[in-house]
Amino acid sequence: MKNHIARIAILAFVFVHFGCADESNSQASVDDTPTYSDLSELTDENYISVEQIEQMQNSDDETMDIEDQIELMSKKDKILIVGDSWASFPCVYNSMGKMIRDVDANIVEDNRCLRTTKLGVAGFEWIGSKQDLRAVKFLKETPRLKYIYLSMGGNDMMAVWNKDFTAAQELEVYRTTAETVKKIMDRYLAVRPDIKIILTGYDYPNFTPNHKIGLYREIFERMRSPSPDRLNPALAGLCKYLSRLANGKNIFYVQHLGISHYYDGNPEKGLAPFKTLPPEQISPMSDPTIIGGDIKLPSSKKSMINWLFLIRDAFHLNTRMYRKVMHHTYYNLLSHVIAADDKTLSKNYQN
Repeated sequence: MKNHIARIAILAFVFVHFGCADESNSQASVDDTPTYSDLSELTDENYISVEQIEQMQNSDDETMDIEDQIELMSKKDKILIVGDSWASFPCVYNSMGKMIRDVDANIVEDNRCLRTTKLGVAGFEWIGSKQDLRAVKFLKETPRLKYIYLSMGGNDMMAVWNKDFTAAQELEVYRTTAETVKKIMDRYLAVRPDIKIILTGYDYPNFTPNHKIGLYREIFERMRSPSPDRLNPALAGLCKYLSRLANGKNIFYVQHLGISHYYDGNPEKGLAPFKTLPPEQISPMSDPTIIGGDIKLPSSKKSMINWLFLIRDAFHLNTRMYRKVMHHTYYNLLSHVIAADDKTLSKNYQN
């Protein structure tokens, strides 16, 4: 219950000042990777404070690791969100929980996801982190926890990639990132061989020159200011490579490239909504590499987090769109995985 209340408290927190990082040039080095401290004083249109998110994620208060009473009363299997900022924001927005209620899914969300996600984290620094150790702890102590929704790998790519990379250099980034993500999943499967991991990808970003938020300005400049028609194919390449980790048994993959284009279009670039590939055809279970949208265009500003009603995020969707992402995950993948588990369970009872 404490975790649930804390999430509500984050949603109620209002801050009226924003800070941007220094405009000095950054080096293309992992050690110089900007952190979310650059966003610590920002709030979005739902009055979510990055500062409070980080406090929740990093606190050593173990009472936050206790399941709430509502979860304990349910007999349904649980799904836990784990990973980077594309896990953190859906957790704070309760996107998974809203989707589960929308579709009446036969699972419940583990509300401790703020304890197992971290803004800006890369896979190479995940194992051994507080959030990783909590995920292992929850897996050991919560038999009903049967599904992990894992977002990881995007920051690994953006920490080193730039627009001048050759095809061979890009392939090496994909290979090392996939190797890192596989180690994370193998770690959780070693703890609980019975769990199913839903590895998830991203949607197109909206990086722009001279972004008002220093974090994104630095990332963009470190990548040597790629155009969308250079960055988006690179991100699609990473998603395609990560999809190879899926085995159809206990690791599954879904990416969301083009979801925002379908629902919002990109009016800034003349793309109307509902003119691109529909969600049911983007990253289906039969071929998770299929992408949607217009790969030459960024996601619309309309789809991104609106900080202080003044600044649009460069990489993270708003609460409305993350709910769409969770619906996409459910209908294209998660519902099939749950159904297969239910059939297996029925056969076991019959035996």
